[in-house]
Amino acid sequence: MLYEQLTGDDKAALLIFALGPETASPVIRELDDETLSRLGRRMSELGKVDSEVLNKVVDEYLALHQSSDPMLRSSKRDVVALFHRAIDEDRAKRILSEMEKPRSLTIWDKMSRMNPKMITSFIEDEHPQTIALILGNIDVAVASQVIALLGDDIQMSVVLRMSKIESVSKDLVRDIEETLEKVMSEATGQSGMSVDGMVNVVHILKTLDKSISKPILQKLEEKDPELFAQVDKMLLVFEDLRVLADRDIQTILKHISSDDLVRALKGSSEEIAERFFGNMSQRAADIMREDMQVMPPLKLSDVEEAQQNVLKVVRKLDDDGAITLGGADDMV
Repeated sequence: MLYEQLTGDDKAALLIFALGPETASPVIRELDDETLSRLGRRMSELGKVDSEVLNKVVDEYLALHQSSDPMLRSSKRDVVALFHRAIDEDRAKRILSEMEKPRSLTIWDKMSRMNPKMITSFIEDEHPQTIALILGNIDVAVASQVIALLGDDIQMSVVLRMSKIESVSKDLVRDIEETLEKVMSEATGQSGMSVDGMVNVVHILKTLDKSISKPILQKLEEKDPELFAQVDKMLLVFEDLRVLADRDIQTILKHISSDDLVRALKGSSEEIAERFFGNMSQRAADIMREDMQVMPPLKLSDVEEAQQNVLKVVRKLDDDGAITLGGADDMV
């Protein structure tokens, strides 16, 4: 997790958790249920946090906790213990129950899981300013692929407008969200299923235990191969790898080719690239960074092929039990 990518909720959650149960308890008691539920969810998802990030978020952390441990590690189990200690039992149960509810996907979450070509077909006729606003709200790696697919006549206009966006009225954003939701609900993929419905199916499958979701996917593949292919591709996207535990990324690195990884990272976000670099030796990471810098621009199809090659290996490792998809260390 990079400091620059932390939201206000991330920083508040990190600070409260870093303070420890005794120091944090008085603060937690003063928070309303909605805020506590929101921050509790973020605390349970923090995983490993580098001390450098901690120092930037709160200078007094090291003064309060003199420790040589370079990592802070949180888990859902720790958050449960913290809440039960800090607030009364009934309230703790209510907040933890709220945390357990599956989060609904926003339109931006849904679009970030879609094929860039499909996103392009939705937005290419919009005004460049609208396109800029949309791409500014979805995953960076997906947005970059969409820009590559836009016509030469509007690419520069969209990029320039994205660089100048500072603040946008909530009403305008809401209008865009409603329009996109309507377009997605009406659009159909190759299988005839609505795009919105397909994204919802993917979200449900991701929240199910593998013992339940895997048989469903196997039956879907037998009954409707086209729909299965679309759902399967959306079920795991390259950017999902950024939330894997360090040990899982290290396992993946042992089973994929350097060529595929370089090409895959060339079209990914800086965050996921750093996750892989951080689990290599310094020398290997430096060599790969240099290879990426001198590499000429790649075709979108080449990047997609490399990422799919990596994901194919990841799925196999997950099936074999060598890695665990879906969360960081110690999540329960």
